[in-house]
Amino acid sequence: MDTDNYRDGTATENILEQGAEAYEQAERAVGDAYDKTARKVSETYEKAKSYSHENQGKTIFIALGIGVGLGLLLGASSHHRSRTSRIAEPVVNALSDVALAFFR
Repeated sequence: MDTDNYRDGTATENILEQGAEAYEQAERAVGDAYDKTARKVSETYEKAKSYSHENQGKTIFIALGIGVGLGLLLGASSHHRSRTSRIAEPVVNALSDVALAFFR
């Protein structure tokens, strides 16, 4: 019976070692993904900041359009199907088309 306990102990240790290795691999993968994502977000932020400094007029109009669109959407969502909601969707679509044209 002592050999059975020894074998069970060895099997348990092997399972624990494999679990620890899998955990370390997952931890490294998550860390790498976090670092990669953080770099991309930082790069994108810097590009957006640079674009806004170079194209201040466009940036102001884009922000204004987004603000008007969000205002119409929020106003339309708080009421039942009203005249505002019938107007909001085409206005938001038009503003998003304008914003897309500026970023191309």
